[in-house]
Formats: sequence, C-alpha cells, structure tokens
Amino acid sequence: MELYIHPMSPPCWAVLLLGRQLDLKINQKVLDFGTEEHLKEDFVKINPEHTVPTLVDGEFILSESRAILSYLMDAYAEDNHALYPRAAKERAVIQHRLNFDLGTLYNRFYAYCSPMWNKKATSTEAQRDKLYEALGFLETYLGRSRYAAGDHLTIADVSLVASVSAIEICYVKLEKYPKVVAWYERCKKELTGYEDIVASQFEGFRKFIGDPA
Repeated sequence: MELYIHPMSPPCWAVLLLGRQLDLKINQKVLDFGTEEHLKEDFVKINPEHTVPTLVDGEFILSESRAILSYLMDAYAEDNHALYPRAAKERAVIQHRLNFDLGTLYNRFYAYCSPMWNKKATSTEAQRDKLYEALGFLETYLGRSRYAAGDHLTIADVSLVASVSAIEICYVKLEKYPKVVAWYERCKKELTGYEDIVASQFEGFRKFIGDPA
C-alpha cells in the first residue's frame, strides 16, 4: 500500500504510528507542499480534496486519518486486537474519542496554531481559550480511564497523541493538565516508533513556525 504524506502532518504521524504497531509495509509518498505537489493533477485525481494522509491500498483509496486508522485495523489486524476491540461499547468510546480529536481538539489546535506557520493572521485569546478548554475535556476523559478510551492503548490514543504532540510543538503549556501529561508520557514510551516518526519532527517543525515570542 502507498500513503501520501507530509512529514510534519500530525494526522500523517497517526497513520504511520499505527502502521508501525501493526508492522505493515507502507510505501511513503512524500508530497512537497512548498511546490504545491498536492495540487497537481495526478494527486487530485486520487484525492480531489488534495489532503494528506491519503491511503492507496490496491484499488481502494481513502483519506482522513481517523478513517484510515479504523480501516487498517479492520483490514489488517486480528479480530480482537486490543487497539480496536470488536465489542460495540468499546468501539463506540473509541469512535467518540476519534471524533473528539477531529472535531474538537485538533480543530482547535489548528485554529489557534496555524497562524504561526501561515503568517497571515494572529491567533486570538478566544482561540487559545478554546484550545485549553479542549485539553480540559481530554483531562476529564483521562480521569475516567488510564488511556483515552479505556485501560489500554487503542487507536484513539494513536490519533490523540499525534495531536497533543503538535500542540506541544507549538509552545502550548500542558502543565495545567497533569492527567494529560502523564498519559502523553506513557504513550510516547509505549508506542513503537514514536521517536522516529514524531519526535524527530519537533526541531524542524519549530524552525518552520518560528519562535512565537
């Protein structure tokens, strides 16, 4: 299978992390956004939204990282894999946390932090407060269980740890959320390939966005 990515994309990190947990062979196709490779006809034919990550698995094409995570588990993991159990209630919580990541946490991270690299606007206090509110929601969820969707790692943690990593890169203080910090440190140690896939991007990402001070 092929995965179109940008190396500094948190949703791409999530898919690559899951690929590492499952020991999948994924051919990475890195797109240069600086030269607008993602807008070229060949890629737009594959994904008209021209977003990454985009997975091409034979004739099957899928974008949106959280959908890709679920697909990879269903297609390539054993039926009762702990990362995505088949029990309806367990899956429902996992899907809730994935949707929380997409619609709330990552959405608010992007709204607050994207001006750092777009250089076209200034982040507002309201955007900052909404991001901190989202981190507060995650703190609450982590008060109910050891991991984001239960007492063991799931694909919800894979997605959320990528988002929280990006939030940390953008100089957002996490100290107000001790349960988030403890969970984050635990996930970084337990997820195979975190240092290689995610931590290795911190320095380049921060050079790209510059010092907000």
